[in-house]
Amino acid sequence: MPAVDHVIVDTIPSVLKPRTLYLCLEHDVVVHLCMCGCSAKVVTPLGPAEWSVSYDENTVSLRPSIGNGALACRSHYWITRSDVRWLPQITEREQRRAYARDERDLLAQLERDRRWWRRLVAQLSKRWRSVRGGWSR
Repeated sequence: MPAVDHVIVDTIPSVLKPRTLYLCLEHDVVVHLCMCGCSAKVVTPLGPAEWSVSYDENTVSLRPSIGNGALACRSHYWITRSDVRWLPQITEREQRRAYARDERDLLAQLERDRRWWRRLVAQLSKRWRSVRGGWSR
């Protein structure tokens, strides 16, 4: 039996089992109880500037590492092929740096998404004007 199990769910259950990742792909989130055993709920949003999950029938991996600097346990670990690899506890300074990096990455992703959206709207507007102009003739 692997060290970490995974379940694909439509909604996150109210009671979570230890050492189980709940993959709610419809809502782009993975939730689990902290691997240190403190029972804190850990929520990892999925996205280009956030976490990514890969899984098959038997194993699951979550990237990047999970640094629980906001929790009392301050645990820090990787989940790779259903194994937990422990890292040194995350320090307050490392947590602040991770928050700043995450914020920067999210803002950059939002800007990339906005540029894509603007290009799409411009193309659709251009096509709509050409189609509408063709109908009025």
